[in-house]
Amino acid sequence: MSLPCYYALGGINFKNGFVTSCPQQSDQLVILDQEYLPSKFFNSESFKAHRRDLMSGTWPRGCDMCERVECANSGQSMRQEEPVKLKYYHDDGSVDFEGLRTAEIRFSHSCNMSCLHCSQVFSSGWMSKLKRYTSDAEDTQHRLHQLTGTMHRKSPDDDLTMSISTERALEIVNDLNTNFPRLERVDFAGGEVLYQKQFFPTLEKLSEHPNARRMMIMFHTNFNTDFDPVQLNNLLQKFGISRIMISVDAGPRLYPYFRQGDWQKLKQNMAAFRSVNTKTEINLVCTTGAYQIMEIKDIFAGFLTLDANYIYSSIIFTPDYLNPALMMLHYKEQTLHDIEDTQKYIKNLNVANIRESAHRSALSALENIKTYITNHRADEKHWEAFKVYIRKSDGIWKQNFNDHIQNYKFIDGEIIRNV
Repeated sequence: MSLPCYYALGGINFKNGFVTSCPQQSDQLVILDQEYLPSKFFNSESFKAHRRDLMSGTWPRGCDMCERVECANSGQSMRQEEPVKLKYYHDDGSVDFEGLRTAEIRFSHSCNMSCLHCSQVFSSGWMSKLKRYTSDAEDTQHRLHQLTGTMHRKSPDDDLTMSISTERALEIVNDLNTNFPRLERVDFAGGEVLYQKQFFPTLEKLSEHPNARRMMIMFHTNFNTDFDPVQLNNLLQKFGISRIMISVDAGPRLYPYFRQGDWQKLKQNMAAFRSVNTKTEINLVCTTGAYQIMEIKDIFAGFLTLDANYIYSSIIFTPDYLNPALMMLHYKEQTLHDIEDTQKYIKNLNVANIRESAHRSALSALENIKTYITNHRADEKHWEAFKVYIRKSDGIWKQNFNDHIQNYKFIDGEIIRNV
């Protein structure tokens, strides 16, 4: 059975020192030190083989996240989110340049946060946290990949990093402008793009693309750093559609613990940008793991106090010890009760001051979470690893689980429901 994929046939994704086809795909199809211009690698042998595998019904190793979701019937995989366009595909695996529709670019791992589901690869904040930490046998035993430095790494020898200078970023965009006329979507991710000097000049250059007025610009951000909202607005006005995906992942209680962020600064930044721009779509994302399940009502109640267009949820598939389905192992009844209680809370809200789209999408986001954790089977060894991770990360981050999580307590190395 063929596995046609919108991203494999029409996407490129700049990751940490390599390029692949989509945000979830992890195969190092092209190493950036060897080639970084899209016109040079889009039909490289590795990209063509990647497409041929999917079209022949073979899951590439780096597509395991979509494979796991589809095989477990636990929701919609990323591969299934967009309709596939076969018009420009050829049997040898090549795709005409007109077939490139989406590109995601990461400049560096420079970030003002060190979120508990992240790693050194995607966050300079994580590098700072682990600078004085030496992983031990316990980390290895429980496969705490974040603490051992192996998360998002292909092997012990993999030391690739996100490092695209402003000069090189402008070369990449100029190549896209010149050779890929039907490009319709460009995503920017990080690190934290609003914290990086490459972002605004790259947007300015991209506005010269022949399809700019029909193009969608999307960037992923924590929206919790200093930036000029007027300058950002002026740049985004040059494109057809713009979307800001704010990774919030927490409500007011959990936010300073999980993301080490300032909830009030988030609200202020959103209000400042809204005051100069009402066209750009602002969306909130709950990247959902075991921590989020514990505080699900506070998260969604907090989201609905922010002036967002839509609310989305995504799943922390990896590392396994943060997977949200872990909470179903020992607290299934409580977990489902909390989700259903949150759904009732949202349905009963006075929606006079809430966008209808945000209200409706919040319910859909919750249902997405519920579908996944109900259908995905977690492993007891990962529950044990999660408890070790709480203890270890609290020590490294110099914070306390019990100061932020209301529904559960962490006592003597055990997670206890707070009745």
